[in-house]
Parts: sequence; C-alpha cells; structure tokens
Amino acid sequence: MKIFKDLKKTYNFTKDSILIIGNLDGVHKGHQSIISLAKKLSKKKDAKVGVLLFDPHPRRYFEKDNKGFLLTQVDTRLEILKSYKIDYAIVLKFNKSIATMTPKLFCKKILFSGIAMKNIFVGKNFRFGNKRSGDYRFLSNFGKEHSFNVTPINLVKTNKILHKKTKMKIYSSSNIRALIQKGEVKLANKFLGVPFTIVSRVMKGDQRGRTIGVPTANLKIDEYIQPNHGVYAVRAQVMNKSAKGKNYKGIANFGVRPTFDKNKPLLEVHLFNFNLNIYNSSLKVEFIDFIRKEKKFSGIDSLKNQLIIDISKAKKILN
Repeated sequence: MKIFKDLKKTYNFTKDSILIIGNLDGVHKGHQSIISLAKKLSKKKDAKVGVLLFDPHPRRYFEKDNKGFLLTQVDTRLEILKSYKIDYAIVLKFNKSIATMTPKLFCKKILFSGIAMKNIFVGKNFRFGNKRSGDYRFLSNFGKEHSFNVTPINLVKTNKILHKKTKMKIYSSSNIRALIQKGEVKLANKFLGVPFTIVSRVMKGDQRGRTIGVPTANLKIDEYIQPNHGVYAVRAQVMNKSAKGKNYKGIANFGVRPTFDKNKPLLEVHLFNFNLNIYNSSLKVEFIDFIRKEKKFSGIDSLKNQLIIDISKAKKILN
C-alpha cells in the first residue's frame, strides 16, 4: 500500500481510482463493509482503491481540551488498511487551511485537482468544509459537474443479537467507544471485528508491582478512549527487535490505583512468563475481556490475593 502525505505527489497514482473518504477510526465492521463494496467496484473498473484520512482527527482539532477518544492511532489504521489490500492511503494534515475551506474549494482542490478519482464512497453522515457546511449531496452534485460518481453509504447494522443487555446494532465508532467506556470490550470487539488495541511506550513507574511478585509495564493512553476502570484479560506484543512478533498473555488494570492513593489514570500490564526489560519500548495491548471493576483494597495482602484470582480468571479466558 502506497502512503501519501503530500497531495502534490498523488495525481499520477490516484487518477481514475476509487476513493473512500472518512476517519475510519477502528476500521470496524461498518468500515469493512464499505471497503468490500469499493473493492467489488474496483474489479469491475480495473481501478485502484484508496482511502483519504485526516490527521489529527477533526474532532481533536476542534476540541483541543477534549479527553482521549480514539479507537486507533493513524499508524494502526494504516496497518489494518494494508491488510485489506488497499492500494493507497492519503493522510491529509487537518489544519486551519483545511478546516476553513469552503466545500466547493475542498472538492475542487483536494478531490478533483489533487486526487482525480472517478468514484467516491462516503457515509451519508459525512460533513466537510467550513463549519461542516458540506455533505454528501453537495459532493454528489459537484461530482456530476466534474465527471466523478459519489456513492453515499447508510450506517451498517447487524441483525444478530450480540448481547442481551444492549440493543445496539449500528456499527459506528461512537457506539464502540461507548461500549469500551462501559467495560464491554468483548462486545466492542465483535463490532470492531478485531480486539480493541492500544499502542503506547512503556514508562518507568514506582516499581511497586515487582515487590508483590506482579511486575507491570506502565502505559499512558491519553489519546485513546478511556476504558472502564478495572481489570482486563489482555494479549500483548512488545514492539522491539528482541521480542517483536511474540504474543504474550496477561492482565491489565486501567484506573487511578486507589489502594495507593493515586489519581491519574494509568494502564498497568502484567504479562505471564515474561522477564524482559522493555522500558522505552512500545507495547501493543489487545483488550480481550473485562474481569472486574477497580476497587480500593485494605492493604497489600488483600490486593495480592485478588490478583491471584484475577490472573486465574484471565488465563481461563485467554485459553
């Protein structure tokens, strides 16, 4: 997959292609359905399929004080798109110039003159241009005047009963975020099609876990949607040369660690049968299932006893 970050270099590669526009946060099953439709058309037209992404996410640009909300960082999205054999991805820097463009100028400069695709797939809820004044209808009318076709896509739904407690059926990034915030990662993973995954650099903590026989890798996940505070069964990969490609099982606690009177959220990951020094390495963590809510313990002994139970439950889930 070819990745472009400079629109001036795209034209010769992207001309007459099929383009999917959107943030594709999570590349969930709704996004996968659109990719499938685009690839079917590409076979008929013998054309490349590409994706136009925005970085930072427009929501992050407009709501600078907003807490983390992403399901996937851009690099992770690009990895996933590559696995679906997308031909190219354009990562467009979302800045003041893009944010204040009129819909007409965006269509003319970015799409018609820059990418020069022949077909566009876009969600019916897509908004663009200054003050979000453009929509798929504007895009479609512009396309008719400039010889490209626009296919608006309805939100994709599931007819399956995925979970008795929820009636949620629409595959959307916002719905998946809501599930993760509730600790419903198992259901969120069904909507995603893959486990909810974060990638973050391991930092040095107070090393208290080592003293109780449960060493942890400490990670900040500020850019991501914040999971429900509690303990999770996880799988992980260390993203360095010595351990890259190996999968490890473990447990993770996300929260403020009330037993030790902390107040800043932190992800602490304990990997089973693991003894490598991974400070300053990146850790890729997949959330598999929720085990229990975070709570304050009366002391170290009660915490250690609970961790033994948590680890036993996690091993059963992961096996």
